[in-house]
Amino acid sequence: MSRFLIAASALSLASAAPAATSWIPTSPLVQIGDDLDIFTDSSLAVETTDNLYSQAAGRSATFFTISPGITLEYGRETGLEVILLARRGFVEFTDSALRDLDDQRDFLSGKVRFSTGGPLTISLDSSYRETARNDDLASQGITGAVIGANLLRQANYSHALDADYRLSEKVQIGVGVSRAYNHYKDPTVVVNGALQTFNTNALTETDVVSVPVDIEYQAFEKLWFGFRYLREQADYEAAPYFDSSGALRPALPGRLTKDFYGLTTRGQLTESGKLNATARVGWLQFQNEGAASDSVPSWSVSLNHVLTERLSHNLTLSRDVTASSTGGQNDSTAYTYGLTMANAIEGLSLNLSVTRNETEALNAGVLTPVDTMVYTLGADFKYNEHLTFNAGYNFTDSRIASNPDGNFNSNTFTLSAAFRY
Repeated sequence: MSRFLIAASALSLASAAPAATSWIPTSPLVQIGDDLDIFTDSSLAVETTDNLYSQAAGRSATFFTISPGITLEYGRETGLEVILLARRGFVEFTDSALRDLDDQRDFLSGKVRFSTGGPLTISLDSSYRETARNDDLASQGITGAVIGANLLRQANYSHALDADYRLSEKVQIGVGVSRAYNHYKDPTVVVNGALQTFNTNALTETDVVSVPVDIEYQAFEKLWFGFRYLREQADYEAAPYFDSSGALRPALPGRLTKDFYGLTTRGQLTESGKLNATARVGWLQFQNEGAASDSVPSWSVSLNHVLTERLSHNLTLSRDVTASSTGGQNDSTAYTYGLTMANAIEGLSLNLSVTRNETEALNAGVLTPVDTMVYTLGADFKYNEHLTFNAGYNFTDSRIASNPDGNFNSNTFTLSAAFRY
């Protein structure tokens, strides 16, 4: 715990210093030549929640996370830009009864962008993130009766390559390929009488490959219209499995395939530039292997409106069908409204958001509707170019009509500070 107290004391001293902070040298930490900059990129956070496991019976917890990291930036704002980030989070719970949950979580990311001002732009993004959370599973109707009173640890990988080519002054084509997959790590044993199983027994891992193709026409100076086709394939893979009775692992489904066809738009919808949109609306055809194919309307619409110089709000609507963590599929519709006040006072921004997510989780022919409401309040304070502070509150209320015993709600408070030099 001492390392957190030392870090917190250092941040407190920094916040008490005059805003000019003339004693801090000019960032970056190291500069090599004209193109390579190296930064420290670290953070310290404390989080307290009344429902750590996202279950009907809440378990309170408070934990600290210190995340030292480093960022390398090459060729910023040039034709070839490279950004690499490496960070490790050290997590420590204050309750001795939860000390077995103390762990270390890595985050690695890389971005390469090639754009020399010609017709071709290429970008490559890749990341690896370790997580320990249950709320994403709870949103699919996976309750504590399935995974026990523990945290699910995952390693999440994401890679994407995109290429945009301007065919003419007003016509552009974009092609991409992405892959995202997960692995469950360090499964724990769930004891139910004489039976012992892993907490991952009822779960599957997914390996999702997507190939989008976009054709866009610049109808106005800052407004584009277009057409998108998306082909996506999600393969189900085995999560770690153990059963003390000797029972065999249930058979896994093969894959979920999807084809989306739709119209797109992005840019300014008004001459003043106060209303902006990014949208795609169309039709989705999908099939889970071994089941009949189906089709539904699908959309992703984001609208942002500037009310005043400091106040703006946004509305996001989406509907999609995705592979679930239980080998089935989720038909999810989400609505989010957000309000942001920038520079409420110098350096301070405030925000709030409300999200409703309606998910129909289909697994082995059983449909489980899950309705989740999420309310978020946040404040961000930029002390100077090196140091920022954040405070947030989150309330989640999840309800399963067919299984009220799986309903839960949680309150979470977070305070954090980020240092970049």
